[in-house]
Amino acid sequence: MSPSERQHQLVQTLLQFEDSHERLSFVQDRVRARSSLGAEHRVDSCRVQGCATKVWLVPTVREGRCWFEVDSESQMVRGLASLLVDCYTGSTPEEIASFSCSIVADAGFERRITPTRLHGLTQVEAAMKAFAQHNR
Repeated sequence: MSPSERQHQLVQTLLQFEDSHERLSFVQDRVRARSSLGAEHRVDSCRVQGCATKVWLVPTVREGRCWFEVDSESQMVRGLASLLVDCYTGSTPEEIASFSCSIVADAGFERRITPTRLHGLTQVEAAMKAFAQHNR
């Protein structure tokens, strides 16, 4: 499945909730079910620079596809960053390079989150794209 198809599915799921506050609650509940990164990954070498809240990204390549895990001190940031991870993970570096994720806007979150958080999410996406570019 392509990043675009993953994004479309996620947006459709999120838009089932009419209220954007309910959507954000769903995102937070969804991410609580995921394991946090271990201490070995909560280190400066995995930290995404430019985020106000600490965010750690662990990228790997397996069989020509990029896989990402993300964690943050903030549940909200972790949830939103996980949406980006869900769109990109399992994709080839070429797919990642040619796709710009718009899930935050498409799900109506841009109006609900601060510019600082939006900037942080941009940095997370940029880190994923840089990793993919490096592994082309």
